[in-house]
Amino acid sequence: TPEPFVCPADTTHNNDPGSCGAVVTYSIDTPLYCSGGTLTQTAGFASGSIFPIGTTTNTFEYDDGVNPIQTCSFDVTVTDIEDPIITCPANITQDSDPGVCEALVTFTPTATDNCTVASIVSVPASGSVFPVGTTTVTVTATDTAGNTDVCTFDVTIEDNEAPVVSCPGAITQDSDPG
Repeated sequence: TPEPFVCPADTTHNNDPGSCGAVVTYSIDTPLYCSGGTLTQTAGFASGSIFPIGTTTNTFEYDDGVNPIQTCSFDVTVTDIEDPIITCPANITQDSDPGVCEALVTFTPTATDNCTVASIVSVPASGSVFPVGTTTVTVTATDTAGNTDVCTFDVTIEDNEAPVVSCPGAITQDSDPG
């Protein structure tokens, strides 16, 4: 009976900083009962490779030329634990739109990630109408693994429009009696 050919146990790793994966090393021990056999990897990545985020199944076959070919598999799971990095615009100050006590304001926050940024959400959103005064905008970036980063900035709308006075026309009136 051939000695069993056993792969390493399944493993889980965090991503390497700044990488959308992790360098993972492992070793495969071939059976000792017969020398000169051939070990072949049929799926997965070699030891010391960068494994991507997610689960990779590594499969090996060992053929000693005498016994039936043996196979074994193990999973390497890499988890993205790195938050995206968001950059908010600088604080914005602008005049109200003519004739109203508010202004339409647009802005563009940006974000980067070691993998992929899935969304950038601003509350209130760019293109919203902001009232006179200061409103804090909260921006959240989320990557495909669900990691988040948040930043805030202020939008200040100033009412610098002079009031318009409408005077009535000239008034002619008699004095009150007495």
